[in-house]
Amino acid sequence: MEKRAAVKNRRRGLGLNALFWRYLITSGSLAATLCVLWLVLFNILVNMGFVMSAYTAVRGLTETERLLQEQTIFDPEAIPHFYEWALVENGEITDSNMNQKQLEYARRELSGYSAPHGWFYSQYFHLVPLQNGQTVMLEYDYSVCYADPVLNDILPDFQTVYIGLLLALLLTLIGLCTGHYTRILRKDTQTIADACEMVRSRSLDMPLDGQARVKELQAALATIETLRGELSHSLKEQWTAEQRKNEALAALTHDLKTPLTVIGGNADLLAEDDLTQQQKELVLAILRNTGHAEDYVKRLREVTAGALFPSNREKIPARELLSAFIQQGHDLSVQKGQAFAVDRSVTVFSAETVEIEKNEVLRAMENLLSNAFRFTPPGGTVLLGVELQSGRVGFWIQDSGPGFSPEALAKAGKTFYTEDGSRPQGGHMGMGLYFASQIAQKHGGCLSLENTSTGGKACLWLKLKREIG
Repeated sequence: MEKRAAVKNRRRGLGLNALFWRYLITSGSLAATLCVLWLVLFNILVNMGFVMSAYTAVRGLTETERLLQEQTIFDPEAIPHFYEWALVENGEITDSNMNQKQLEYARRELSGYSAPHGWFYSQYFHLVPLQNGQTVMLEYDYSVCYADPVLNDILPDFQTVYIGLLLALLLTLIGLCTGHYTRILRKDTQTIADACEMVRSRSLDMPLDGQARVKELQAALATIETLRGELSHSLKEQWTAEQRKNEALAALTHDLKTPLTVIGGNADLLAEDDLTQQQKELVLAILRNTGHAEDYVKRLREVTAGALFPSNREKIPARELLSAFIQQGHDLSVQKGQAFAVDRSVTVFSAETVEIEKNEVLRAMENLLSNAFRFTPPGGTVLLGVELQSGRVGFWIQDSGPGFSPEALAKAGKTFYTEDGSRPQGGHMGMGLYFASQIAQKHGGCLSLENTSTGGKACLWLKLKREIG
């Protein structure tokens, strides 16, 4: 027996939580390793003398101050390149290599206001009095710079480059790590999508091929596999039942041919006898309805054989269709022993054209007429009339029965609905009206129900081939 539990060769996978934490730990570990390696590289560059540490300016203040104080005449060449300087005389800056912003903060420092020190600006100032009475203001910060002054002039700021490259490598590393785990999830979801597509396309004979690394997704895949197996089993049972039903219907339709042939043959023999006019009408009604039944049996046999019915619509005058309805009414009237009449509205009925499947519409009207005769009490009359509207024609049937209940009117055309489920013959609603409603909708119309002063009224609306002018 086919296993329903899981996909073949399943292996224990990771849960979503475990996968998430593995991603965090992996990406965090790689990022930390990269930062350590980056710090080692920085120390190597410092030891090689390629760059200077961030504390170089602070550590060199004492030596630079000593060199400046030994000078009798200020020489800016004695100031290391990692300092900016300004020459102060009588509280005013007379010479400097600072930029405009640095000079602004230098003047604030001289005025007694502390220069800002923060995340975006971390400049510091140190005053060195000279022998000639002048003062040199040194500006510095805690940044890394190139050891060679020439490199400081021609290359971008080392600290910016260093941090920028580190961030770029970190983002690349995290991107690669994210991509790896994304591919795991994408592969698993694609496996599930393929499994769903197999089920959707009803490719159910083969077990699902594939497995997911994530436990939750593997569980979903296993559920789909179970559903596949159950659906496959259900469809096989359904197909078997359908085959049995078709075989039973085929046998039934085959058996119906014999009694219909007997009825038709006997009716033909009766027609040859010397009959009264009423008897002849009865025999003709038997022959017509036997022919209809034989057509229905033929279509039923074709349905059970799997035949598809293409649309077989034909354009016929609505008056011709009305004549067929009148004939149906007369046949049922003779059979039921009840009165059948045609409303005066048919006299104004012009030769409009309808495009219909004639046999279906005739069956729909037959159902409506049969329903009306069934609920018309003895001595009552079934009336057939015509109503014209723009673009459509309505063939209505009015009986002398009790009419439709509010519930029946609300549920017009519902399958197998009756006003009393325990007595399916006790109301107007049923399969006949449902079938008529479906045929009307198929032809661009509808079935309408209403109550009149004399009983119930059903109208079969059909779309005309052209507008009424």
